[in-house]
Amino acid sequence: MSRQGVRTRLNWGFAATAFGGSLVEFVEAAIILVAAAATAGWAPALYGALAAAGILAVATAVLGVGLLPLVPLGVLRAVIGALLLLFGVKWLAKATFRLGTSWRPKHDAEEPASARLAFLTAFNGVLLEGAEVVFIVLALGATGKALGSAVIGAAVAIVLVGLATAFARGPLGRVPEVVLKFVVGIMLTAFGTFWLGEALGIAWWGSDASIIWLALGNLALSWLAVTALRRGPRAAAAHGGVGA
Repeated sequence: MSRQGVRTRLNWGFAATAFGGSLVEFVEAAIILVAAAATAGWAPALYGALAAAGILAVATAVLGVGLLPLVPLGVLRAVIGALLLLFGVKWLAKATFRLGTSWRPKHDAEEPASARLAFLTAFNGVLLEGAEVVFIVLALGATGKALGSAVIGAAVAIVLVGLATAFARGPLGRVPEVVLKFVVGIMLTAFGTFWLGEALGIAWWGSDASIIWLALGNLALSWLAVTALRRGPRAAAAHGGVGA
């Protein structure tokens, strides 16, 4: 067996490893991007994602492999996790109240604020997940001397996730706004809890898959709150007051 053949298979192995690791991070970034777009439109969410991607591209081009020791990923996870947790709780609380009381404002006076929040949410999510992809690619390139193969694997992953995200635009437009905000609040709260917990040293059961059961826990607690609001006297009073 030739040395060239061994090198080719080794490079394909690094490409596959980069693809698998990047795919997980890109899917998480896409979920946050879609969540932000669902609440305030695609424009502010895409602007936030592009801003984060631009910062990562410049930082990677300038710092190269030196980016790995210079960026404190733990601090980044703590800050972004806390921000997403705050954003998620805010959206989830409002959506829970609206679902529980059937209350809907006549005019959405918070539309500009929602756009800013969508921008920041997409920016933070893409920045963190993108930084982790950069670390994966650079680490593989540094250890296996196969940076090109690692970049190809990550590029294939982002193309596939990008296509899936584009196809999600149509179905999302048919979902009621309050339901979207309810789901967005659940997902952002789950992501924020996960990243903040990781920064604090919590070893989540199932690693990234723990985001799923965190989201399910949020869903169960929030739906209990919706049910309580619907059954309580305050829901009836609020609904009557709006219709009066």
